Amino acid sequence: MQTEIIILGHGSRRPEANYELIEVANKVAHILGRTVTPAFMSHGTPELPSVVIEKILSGTKRIIIMPLFLFLGTYVSTEIHETIKDIKAQFPQIEIIVAKELGADDIIANLACSRIKETIGT
Repeated sequence: MQTEIIILGHGSRRPEANYELIEVANKVAHILGRTVTPAFMSHGTPELPSVVIEKILSGTKRIIIMPLFLFLGTYVSTEIHETIKDIKAQFPQIEIIVAKELGADDIIANLACSRIKETIGT
């Protein structure tokens, strides 16, 4: 079964901020050895619905959306699901899975510690 991966970010009015999501998507693609497509909820292109539809029309049967959000806020708990609801109804044969947000993971805590240490110079 063909599976496509979408890395989803909020999006920013500052284009340079959006480039960072694209960079993360490229790094994840390199690590996984497969295509990973960036998408944005707002203030950036491509937007999530257009990427999902593009993947479906290209023959994808399964889509994993990885929200690059730290916590289970409104976007992760509600907005993403609302955004893809009509697409899921239109294409019920396509499996669309929203992965868990990044969360309070040890890796996030270690990254925060690294950034703090960089800032204070230790």
